[in-house]
Amino acid sequence: MGNRKPKSKKPSDLNESDFLGIVMQLVIKVDNKGLSDIQKILVNGFRQGLTYDEIAEKNYLNSENLRKEANKKLFPLISKALTEAMKTPIKVQKTNFITLIEHWNAIDNKGISVENSFVKSKTKINIFTELKNKLSGQQQSELNRIIKSYLPDNDNANFEKIIDKIINIRDDKDLLRILFRLTQDSRINSDTRSYIEQTIQELKKLLNITDTDYNAWTAEITEINPEPDNRENINNYLIIKIEESKSQANTSPEYKFAAWFLQLNTSQSQENNYIHLPVDSSVSKDVYTQKDITNILTKIIEDCHERGGANLNIEFFTNGKLLYTNFESWEYNYFDSLTQLKRVYFVNVRSLMRLENRYRNQPVYKNWKSRWENLKKTFIDTQTVTNSESYLCQETTLWSNLCASTQEDLEQFFKRSLKYGIPLAVGSRCHAQEAIHRTQINTLLQGIQINQLSTKVQEVRRQSSDNLEDEPEHLGHHLLCFLEDPNRMPPFHYLTSQHLG
Repeated sequence: MGNRKPKSKKPSDLNESDFLGIVMQLVIKVDNKGLSDIQKILVNGFRQGLTYDEIAEKNYLNSENLRKEANKKLFPLISKALTEAMKTPIKVQKTNFITLIEHWNAIDNKGISVENSFVKSKTKINIFTELKNKLSGQQQSELNRIIKSYLPDNDNANFEKIIDKIINIRDDKDLLRILFRLTQDSRINSDTRSYIEQTIQELKKLLNITDTDYNAWTAEITEINPEPDNRENINNYLIIKIEESKSQANTSPEYKFAAWFLQLNTSQSQENNYIHLPVDSSVSKDVYTQKDITNILTKIIEDCHERGGANLNIEFFTNGKLLYTNFESWEYNYFDSLTQLKRVYFVNVRSLMRLENRYRNQPVYKNWKSRWENLKKTFIDTQTVTNSESYLCQETTLWSNLCASTQEDLEQFFKRSLKYGIPLAVGSRCHAQEAIHRTQINTLLQGIQINQLSTKVQEVRRQSSDNLEDEPEHLGHHLLCFLEDPNRMPPFHYLTSQHLG
């Protein structure tokens, strides 16, 4: 899917023959047929750190068929082999495949107690897996960036690879010191720090590290100088254009759909990495149903993660009535509940109208841009927010609270915000809770700056229950963020009709 940058080095130090030989020896103990040709191709591809699409392209195969072969046959087969060899349940998947095979090779070569060594290693993996599962996508990305400042030569590593590197640190002292440094880093928020401290305690218990030893090791760290926080310059975006298509009467709604992955580079000497993400050819068509899109987007999100975009800001671009519906909260297969997409990622809505050349003409574009610059410089005023036309046209109005008691009023508020170049609108699509949600949104934005907005919005979304039916009126289920920075327009020019045709 699109052009990729060549990888600088292989994730496994073992060559193709040795790596495949280790896997074959394991598998033959539970299935004398060994590995099929397709499975050998997958094993070698995983050894090189390739994605399913890259393996497919390299071997002239179908990526979806490879994915099914791995998940339904190869991984269960190797899981069974390792489980029997280690005398403990092992679940193999793509993210831990190399780690498990290399660890098995290491302890097999040394002839040490397989059960004791592997159980300890597996428990360590479980501890870090638990840490990873507690963190949101945004928290993982922030932690990933900070850990990289402590580990050299990992600029392109995603969160999964960084965690694998920490797990594989052989010296317990070095491992715990890295985690301790994270707890002292001012860039770490309180929730993430608490999770790391829990991880440290579990590791100390597993590794039989006394408090005395731990305190002595950490006391040797005389000074911690974290690199400056450049979070605003490190951005991974999944950009989705979705438009409602005219369909026949009495048929389900259909939509036009396109997606891009955008990596904004911090270096001025490098260009942004802008990749069109084509829909799998087996399902590609002119228009899609809601079910089609939920399936497509599930796979596209996985693709973005494989490209190093664990920290995804998801930007939906649309127009018309879709702006006023909950299209960005559809129940995507990748997630457990209706709002899970927005609980994991910062999801933002943008209007395609702002991308049209006519909208960038005077005076609207200048008004929009000047309001944005003022919004960046000031704390958001939550005391005088109103959606009346006379108020929105004032130059001092920087944001809009989109809560309404009817769908018609909500649509009108949207249109006014666009008309006058309001760069920020936060609202709720739950009309029954209009008054309560309006007050909650004003409280949410009280005294914060624009660069804190995504974190605040995420906090509210995660405070809602996993299941919409358990707490249907909670703001987190309905919270809409409509944030449009005019200075980020150039990367998004591919979305306009002249580029899409």
